[in-house]
Amino acid sequence: MSDPPLRLGHAQRRRIAGPLFATLFVALFAIVPTAFAAEVALIDPARPAEKEAPLDQYVLAPQHSSVTFDVDAFTHSRIRMRFGRMRAQLEGTRAGLDAGRVTVTIDAASVEARPRFLSPIIRGGGMLDVERYPEIRFVSTRFERAEEGGGWLLGDLTIRDITRQVRLRVAPGDGIGSPLRGGTLAFSAAGEVSRREFGFSAWFPTVGDAVHMNIQVEFVLGP
Repeated sequence: MSDPPLRLGHAQRRRIAGPLFATLFVALFAIVPTAFAAEVALIDPARPAEKEAPLDQYVLAPQHSSVTFDVDAFTHSRIRMRFGRMRAQLEGTRAGLDAGRVTVTIDAASVEARPRFLSPIIRGGGMLDVERYPEIRFVSTRFERAEEGGGWLLGDLTIRDITRQVRLRVAPGDGIGSPLRGGTLAFSAAGEVSRREFGFSAWFPTVGDAVHMNIQVEFVLGP
């Protein structure tokens, strides 16, 4: 046999409803601002104060950029290697080039050598081995400004999965770290590395150990 339904008087219903409506009222005002804030964040992601401002980022203008490696050879001559394809970016320059980071990735298979007959040899397994190691990569670690307007760019150079620190002498295209025409930055960098440190010992001492790197780059402010 079921219990008889509970019947409350008017005064009892008022005593129960008062606290219940107060609780619902407080909960409603606690939930609505949170939901509204979440909706605003979805509509305008840049609104929250804690969101960091994007770094300045420059991308390479390949038509105005080049990378060459030179090695002394045969006493009075030189082997020159020019790479036809690369990509690079420069970012974090809002506080000046000193605070920026340069990343360069070179397509190893794009190398063309002078004399020409050396091109396939340099791409082959005894040298760059482009089938196994398709990229040469440089990532800067810091920039040391010099008094005369240039400076030194230090970073990690990776060839055939071997990474060594290199030091490049940087010269401005037109005032280092300052915009050129249309929001571009241009500079040259030169340095020297030992090819034997990267596992290239073939033809030594007929072909020298020092590899002279020459880099000309122009960056354009971009996405």
